[in-house]
Amino acid sequence: MVENMGNRRWWAAAALAISGVVIGIDATVLSLALPTLATDLHASTAQLQWFVDAYLLVLGATMLPAGLLGDRFGRKRLLLAALTLFGVGSLASPHTRLARSWVAGCSPHSGGARCS
Repeated sequence: MVENMGNRRWWAAAALAISGVVIGIDATVLSLALPTLATDLHASTAQLQWFVDAYLLVLGATMLPAGLLGDRFGRKRLLLAALTLFGVGSLASPHTRLARSWVAGCSPHSGGARCS
């Protein structure tokens, strides 16, 4: 039983590490996509700044509630729900045509990232 518990800890650590890598890749992709977003969405410099700021703002604002929800509903359940929200946001954000819509659509996306 002790050996099984050690394996479970490694699987949990791997799941968290993969989640962190996904979030890091997403932040890198957002930074690299800013020039393309500027031309495709006809976004101003202020709107481009909001793209990054909205992402970081929601990440920071959901940190404490994510801990509370993890304690209340279970960390595994919260991680799966957050990764699902993150995935849906990732799939939905390329289909917008307005800069304002893009910022609004990425806010829940980053909330899912923070909880995962």
